[in-house]
Amino acid sequence: MITIAHLYPYELALYGENGNIKALTYELEKQNIKYKVILIDKETNLELEKYDFIYIGSGREKYLEDVKKRLLPYKEELLNYIESDKILLATGNAISIFDFLDFYEIEYHENREVHDVDATTSLCSGNIKGFQNTNHLIKTTKNIIFNINEGIGNHNTKMEGFNYKNFYATSIIGPLLARNDKLNQYFVNLLTKN
Repeated sequence: MITIAHLYPYELALYGENGNIKALTYELEKQNIKYKVILIDKETNLELEKYDFIYIGSGREKYLEDVKKRLLPYKEELLNYIESDKILLATGNAISIFDFLDFYEIEYHENREVHDVDATTSLCSGNIKGFQNTNHLIKTTKNIIFNINEGIGNHNTKMEGFNYKNFYATSIIGPLLARNDKLNQYFVNLLTKN
């Protein structure tokens, strides 16, 4: 049984980002893979050892700091979760929440970056389609996920996102997995392999 934790889906629910969970579970159902989705809200204690996949999506700016404060006490557990090759995917401005893990710094833009996205990635074949609407971008150009053809990358480059083991952080929304079947399949394959 695969256990998927969707972090703070009521607060971080802009741009139809719950479509990422729907795309993932749709593919699991097609393959007759048993799963359960746990919705994590502010009253829920995280039990990271029970999760195979954690997802967190875009939300209003006013919620980002609050969610980060809730996750800070779990810093060591989150790092252990990532080191054990479990999957964590953060999309949109949720990338700004995880700078406390010290993998990357966040660059804040006064003016929102709003772009259609066309990109490629080593994770799967074909072009990645998506959208960016954010004030937050990752500074580093190491461990990138996407090469950007259209859109904006980390630190005003054509390289976007961050990947370490099975931790993936990207400013691209869409919903990303719903719009990109091959990328969705990549995560399903990761889940079934793990």
